[in-house]
Amino acid sequence: MSDICVESEDENGYPFLRKNTTETLEASVDQACRELGRKVLEACFSERAAESDSASVACQACGGEARRLRQRECYIETLCGVIRVSRWVYQCVCGASVVPWDSQEGLKDGAYTLGVAKTMCRLAARLDFREAAEELKHHGIRVSHTTLKDKIQRWASGESVSTYVDPESLEPGSRWYVSCDGCYTASTQGWQEVKVGCLYRDDPRRDPGAIASTESSSLRYVASRGDAVNFGSQWFDLATASGIYQDETDTEEVLVIGDGAAWIWNLSQEYFPGAVEIVDYMHAKSHLYETGKLAYGETEAASPKVEKWVKATEAFLYAGDIQEVVARIRALGIGNHASVAESLQTQAGYFLKHAHRMQYQRFVENGYQIGSGGIESACKHVVAERCKQAGMRWSQEGINAILFWRCLLKNGAWDTFWRKHANTA
Repeated sequence: MSDICVESEDENGYPFLRKNTTETLEASVDQACRELGRKVLEACFSERAAESDSASVACQACGGEARRLRQRECYIETLCGVIRVSRWVYQCVCGASVVPWDSQEGLKDGAYTLGVAKTMCRLAARLDFREAAEELKHHGIRVSHTTLKDKIQRWASGESVSTYVDPESLEPGSRWYVSCDGCYTASTQGWQEVKVGCLYRDDPRRDPGAIASTESSSLRYVASRGDAVNFGSQWFDLATASGIYQDETDTEEVLVIGDGAAWIWNLSQEYFPGAVEIVDYMHAKSHLYETGKLAYGETEAASPKVEKWVKATEAFLYAGDIQEVVARIRALGIGNHASVAESLQTQAGYFLKHAHRMQYQRFVENGYQIGSGGIESACKHVVAERCKQAGMRWSQEGINAILFWRCLLKNGAWDTFWRKHANTA
């Protein structure tokens, strides 16, 4: 094989032979293998398609009897290229056509093998549609970016992330953490919120001081754009599918960590009653800075005063002495402008509302995490990396489809999804 030669010419125009380069040989072998594979697939598929198990099948539209009518050609996109196959088409008296062979072989929309569909969805989950279509073309799969967008939405329709995760059990000394947050993506109607949820187990082997340690293998995500009611159901389904409350007992320890958004705590109380609720410590601390800037201003000259006040007040915040935090906030309003005093009162109300979720010293002493870094990270690598690129405007159906595929990848459930679909084809 290494002696394969091609004819060329020297500088005087005389022909001579030279050996192929490694690149040329590799490309030639790859092309030959693909063509051989395409022919083998076409022969195998054609032989299987020519067979007919029965003269009639059940109509998928009305449930009646569809009878074998004729063989019809179709073109199927495979990982080795396009093949042409003739298979039996059945006709029902209701007028519907049925092609049982397509579903038996696991073809998606009668035109793509599962291997091609899997590749399409994986690339679309990671790249924008145009880039994904170009990458597919590079590998011999010709799909326009508009077709790709349509297919990945269709194949995600009606699917749930929770269906494809496996339950896990808590180890001694471990506990469940659930968290959610929101981030915004562009749509044709403006910026709209995507809600993101995650859950994980902490690592029982962590050092006592490493309160932010997680067992990464247990991280699971769910994300969608829609109302809090629908998201809450998805969030809880993911939690139960992953192992929370699987024994229908309340003996396991569950903690909910979030910011101050009311919808988070409403969902927490509905789906995780009895859980330990914790406002993310850095989020609470950021409210101290907002308070200090309200009172002293945001100028460079005011910065030292803000820092001094925050440092002194943070000690009470960490200790869980929220009454003292509130007293120090209200003291800032004395002698200040009425509008400033009103804003300070709003900040005081925030701390009072979440006082039971801000007992940080006690939480740490119990070994609880007090930060929501996991969900902050999820908003970036589940949503933003794919859905917040320049010029993107998402429909609800479109972004939810992408988020479904991305959560499958992040949850380690990708192969489970396609294996189940192959088994049910």
